Amino acid sequence: MTATKTRTRFARAGIVAVAAAVVTVCGAGAASAADKPLTWKGGFPIIGDQQVKTVVHVDIPAKATPGQPVSVPFTLDVDTGDGVGDGLRLVGGKKIGGSIDAAVAIKVSDGKSISLKVNLPIPDTQVPPSGPIKFTSQGKVDFTVPQGTPTGKATISVDPKAVTHVTTDVSDPSLAKFDVNLALDPPDQDAVLGNTDVG
Repeated sequence: MTATKTRTRFARAGIVAVAAAVVTVCGAGAASAADKPLTWKGGFPIIGDQQVKTVVHVDIPAKATPGQPVSVPFTLDVDTGDGVGDGLRLVGGKKIGGSIDAAVAIKVSDGKSISLKVNLPIPDTQVPPSGPIKFTSQGKVDFTVPQGTPTGKATISVDPKAVTHVTTDVSDPSLAKFDVNLALDPPDQDAVLGNTDVG
């Protein structure tokens, strides 16, 4: 029950994390669509380790200019599976929400990697009377490419770890709020979102 709720939070966290990464990395200019499916695993209260599927939809700018601010919209789709929905319903859960702390890695032309941290909200989502919990999270990230960033192709990847801060409407205080540490599972899956030219 409690674990299920946690799992739901986790799923959202995974998805948010991926989206955040994409948005932050994108700079500006013509965009190319990216649809990236990724799976994550995290330890939930009561139910233990769980895996959730996520898909990130974002337009990655073809070019990013150092010093220029950009705003990149994104959409995240998540399906928590039947288990999460059943668990939340068993403990009387009607709604979930929260936020996610994630990051993306931008590997620039000189081989160095720049880490960009992102915090995104998890929209309030109603628990359906039956079946899995599915939701779409939409948002945007405003970012300025650092001055001095080497010119050339930069590869944008989702950071392999993220933390989800989950909130629920369950009366049990231990389940009303909790954190889930997430990691890509399997860890060697392709987490590259795309490329952008810095210059």
